[in-house]
Amino acid sequence: MALRVAGADSGKRMPAIYELGPFRLDTEAQVLTHAGAAVPLGARGAAVLTVLVSRANEYVQKSAILDAAWPGLVVEEANLSIQISAIRRALALAPGGEGWIETLARRGYRFVGPVKEIDARSVAPPLANRERTNLQESLTSFVGRERELAEIKERLRTTRLMTLTGIGGLGKTRLAQQVGTEMLNAYRDGVWFVDLAPLGDPALVPSALARVLQVKETAGQPLLTALCNHLSTRETLLILDNCEHVLHGCARMTEALLRDAARVTVMATSREALHLASECAFPLNPLPLPDSRADAKSIARSDAVQLFTERARQHRPRLDLEAQRAQMIAEICVRLDGIPLALELAAARVAMLPIEQILRLLTERFRLLTGADRDLPRHQTLRAMLDWSYDLLDDTEKKLFERLSVFAGGWTLQAASQVCSGAPITKDDVVYVLIRLIEQSLVVAEEDGDRYRMLETVRQYARDRLLESGEEEQWCDRHLAYFLALAEEAQPKLNGAEQRSWLERLERELDNLRSALTWATDADAVSGMRLASACMRFWLVRGYVREGLVWLTAMLSAAPASPTTVHRANALAVAATMARATANFPKATTLYEEALSLSRELGDRHGIAAALGNLGMVCYDQGDYPAAQRLHEEALAIRRELGDRWGIANSLLNLGTTAFDQQDYASARAQLTESLSMQRELVDRLGIIGSLEALAAIDFVAGRVEAGARQCGHAARLREEIGAPFPPWERIRYDRQIASGRALLGNDVVFDQAWQEGRSMTLEQALEYALQEHSADG
Repeated sequence: MALRVAGADSGKRMPAIYELGPFRLDTEAQVLTHAGAAVPLGARGAAVLTVLVSRANEYVQKSAILDAAWPGLVVEEANLSIQISAIRRALALAPGGEGWIETLARRGYRFVGPVKEIDARSVAPPLANRERTNLQESLTSFVGRERELAEIKERLRTTRLMTLTGIGGLGKTRLAQQVGTEMLNAYRDGVWFVDLAPLGDPALVPSALARVLQVKETAGQPLLTALCNHLSTRETLLILDNCEHVLHGCARMTEALLRDAARVTVMATSREALHLASECAFPLNPLPLPDSRADAKSIARSDAVQLFTERARQHRPRLDLEAQRAQMIAEICVRLDGIPLALELAAARVAMLPIEQILRLLTERFRLLTGADRDLPRHQTLRAMLDWSYDLLDDTEKKLFERLSVFAGGWTLQAASQVCSGAPITKDDVVYVLIRLIEQSLVVAEEDGDRYRMLETVRQYARDRLLESGEEEQWCDRHLAYFLALAEEAQPKLNGAEQRSWLERLERELDNLRSALTWATDADAVSGMRLASACMRFWLVRGYVREGLVWLTAMLSAAPASPTTVHRANALAVAATMARATANFPKATTLYEEALSLSRELGDRHGIAAALGNLGMVCYDQGDYPAAQRLHEEALAIRRELGDRWGIANSLLNLGTTAFDQQDYASARAQLTESLSMQRELVDRLGIIGSLEALAAIDFVAGRVEAGARQCGHAARLREEIGAPFPPWERIRYDRQIASGRALLGNDVVFDQAWQEGRSMTLEQALEYALQEHSADG
């Protein structure tokens, strides 16, 4: 499958607004509207359409479209095919609109529809970016539920906990999102949506909320306590979605939030209530059903009919409700019990089947399931609808549908191609089969067009089918192997210039990482041990330290202790680092000593040096500086024998910090400047940060506060550039250091000016400045 890096957009155009027949394309807001209503086309699709419209009636090469719509990203060309398919479906709302984009085989596309550029000044500006919510703008309109919507909004004025309950497929999530959107201005600190569907462990519920709110855990403080402290003065609405499988974790967290954060309101969606004393349960029913014997006008007023018709018109824009067709649609809605998900799946079939055939096939299906004299329970109605949708798939579509269920929280096209390809689906075929699943509403393309997912009810159904096929182990193993490879690819990059982008990538895949680790616990603990270890930097920087320690502890317990392997020694060291980060120094010491013992058994001198250095850090943390110095010197000696310049620089940094705390400033300066010189040669930005901050502490003590502030200023810039915030256990020490520098100088204005001077330096200027500053004292 073709893969390319999209270039930076060097030829950016001024924002423009185009009229495309009955459509309007706002290139700045990246929104396509039809008759004033937003068309279900994400921002990435709008960007692709913008490129084509701005060069109407000329063929635009694929490379030019990718450069403009995915600037600076590594992109598979198949993503473009998916966007073109989505644009064509959207334009089909206009007569002949599906033909407005022509394809030049293997080269590019041309827009041949009507285009008129209009004066942007005559159009109202787009809504400002809303920084008080993570709710995404829906790609489909909200249909029906006006009574429920009004009642929920009214009740939320007087209750702090409401749970929308009901079977899967009723639209609980969509209704909760609509409530949140309409009530955004009622909560000073916004509305925040937390998707719990991918979680497999109730203990991870606080972590899911912390991830949304960007709250980091700190040493010695439970994450739930940190969340309560963060929210204690905030007025906000939290939407906890899909609580049923982690009910205990949701109830425990919600109870604490309502107790300790007086202005927080929680709205949950679940198949059952949380069973808390203050809870207001709101049972959700299917949409009201039409009378199939009524006239077309009366039928058209039904919420169920309106939902079916609107979704069907995405596939057949000129679908009307003349008398006979209206009655057939009404009968479909009755047959499907007014369950929204079932209606949407049936509506997707309009692209391939006439209404009368959909009704006939549904009637036959349900007659087989129920017999002629009894109704089908609602949860079975949805299952029957999913069965019917599944049975209409061809063999390749069925296979991909089942295999995609191994993903949690969505997937990229690259991941689907790697994990799910295999007879009868080649890697190159995956994108085309995926498009067909999207067109049948079984897969959802997310707004940015680079990620895909299933609704949780659909995913669970697909997973059941995979289990029935007897192939679950094969595809879960493939899923584990893919994310192990991804994590091990990320591992070296999490300490360099690409740290920020790789941390963000792993964050997007956190649910898949958790799913892979859950599978590995019983199926392949050695791979799980490697996966959890490779994520060490991610666990530390992104605030998942305790979770990382739990995974590593589980894998070390499940994996065989013999024969001795480098992987086990490494996992012990990573687990020790997690324990150290939570200030559990006895556990950290025990684990590092085990890692040291295994490394000696293996004759792994790099591992021996690393374990000695880590034990030195634990001694340092507990104030035993002589022991720390001895261990670092022992590690330094091994690393010099090995010629390990990165390791030598790291040991020198640790020795310099230890010497500083023993007030041996001359030794500290010598060791730190030698470390910084090596880090300069290696372009080790993370190491450079540590050395600059340590040398700044020497400057503060020596009374050269402005020089220290310059070094801290540049180190802060580097942290931002590579996405390397302070680990929790180092933040307090650093803040004290800065406070002491400010106090010594006695002038915040001068301190801040020096800080900014350091920030404005290039890396080379900052390194030269620091080395000259300290060589003058040598």
